[in-house]
Amino acid sequence: MAPRKKALVLSGGGGRGAYHIGVLEALVAQGWMEDGKGPDIIAGTSIGAINAAAIASGLTIAQLKQRWMAMHTEDVHRLSSDLPAVARPLLRFLMRSVLTSDAHGGAQMQLPEAERGLSPQGLFDRLGQLFRTRPFRSLLDTTPWRYTLSHWLDFERINSPDAPALLLTATELQSGALQIFCNRRIKERPEERLTIEHLMASSSIPIVYPWTEIGRGKYWDGALLANTPLGSVIDLAGGEDVDILVVMMTPWNADDNELRRLADNRQMPDDLVQALTLTLDWTLLASYRAAVKMLRRSNQLAEAAAKLARAADLTGDESLRMTGPIPPRISEPTVIAPEKLIPLDWIIDYEEQNHQVLFTQGRADAERVLGLRVGGRG
Repeated sequence: MAPRKKALVLSGGGGRGAYHIGVLEALVAQGWMEDGKGPDIIAGTSIGAINAAAIASGLTIAQLKQRWMAMHTEDVHRLSSDLPAVARPLLRFLMRSVLTSDAHGGAQMQLPEAERGLSPQGLFDRLGQLFRTRPFRSLLDTTPWRYTLSHWLDFERINSPDAPALLLTATELQSGALQIFCNRRIKERPEERLTIEHLMASSSIPIVYPWTEIGRGKYWDGALLANTPLGSVIDLAGGEDVDILVVMMTPWNADDNELRRLADNRQMPDDLVQALTLTLDWTLLASYRAAVKMLRRSNQLAEAAAKLARAADLTGDESLRMTGPIPPRISEPTVIAPEKLIPLDWIIDYEEQNHQVLFTQGRADAERVLGLRVGGRG
């Protein structure tokens, strides 16, 4: 009997993607996946797509850590050139925490001299230019990210038979439809040659980052619709039961009261960037909860079909047998996620000290969850 396939699903979460690296370190240490190779299937959305592609490129955990530690905010994004020139100095100051890393003097940035003497109305007029910008695509420009990733990834290997199946998601602007990009055939969809454009599309956070064009399509972050594309992973497994391991960056199974308690210990959004990142945070969580709910419903249908088939066999009454396509029963994924909320700003703030904290947290959470799995309690 062929060994059961393994699938790794990496969620979105921007700069918090360093958490994935700590998890991967634990997965390699415990033998769940091979370093520099990965499992049979890797699916990723947003920063999860980036880390998934890095694994498919053959990068080891040590190499991934080195790249994350060498990466700062300036290597990911900068203020968008779409914004009006008159508002740019002030916006650069107001968004300094997500534009300049501490390693490059971000903490010392001062309000531009030209803006210091402005009246409240003058400041308001400056910012008002932002909302009257035509055309407007994004607050930040991701040209630095393209350059950074071009030195991370080996697309020849990603698109070779030696790489694991790599599945990426994006949201099409024109239709709102979920788009799946994959280096393998999924049902009737042919395999696609993946490029850096597919990764940029999957990680184009709406409003914050510009959309990405691929052919005639325009795409935003896949996390809007499928932060964890379980259905596509199951399709890629060919209907076989598959050992799915999902890495989230939000406490996924806490109820509303528990999330409120956790939020009491975290600063609530007090600026535009924090409000946008919190919105994305809850979108990511809702997306996974919907995916799990759908999987459970599918399994219930599969179990009901099996019971009816047994009844038909025992009684000879074929009318009991369910007709039409019957989904296979798929084991519910194992989820590795933090027990506490990660700070809001970290989603678009790439700092060495943040990465170190997230490496440690990801490894500890993975060891905790995998320990429960081995012990038969989760």
